[in-house]
Amino acid sequence: MRENNPGLSAAELEEWQAKIETANRNNIFCHCHSCDAEWVDSSFEADCIYCGSEDVEHISCWQFPDD
Repeated sequence: MRENNPGLSAAELEEWQAKIETANRNNIFCHCHSCDAEWVDSSFEADCIYCGSEDVEHISCWQFPDD
């Protein structure tokens, strides 16, 4: 255990970032602010699949609690 450096090493940070990228794959919750539709996508750039609006909020699903 590192007592002098509580932060992540470069290798640990890279591993953590890779795990986040894997968690995001096909797991982006999308909410359209134009038509109020909600769906799960694989892109942070997705337009609304129902009305075509670009006014879409994108949130990584892993950020939601499981309970």
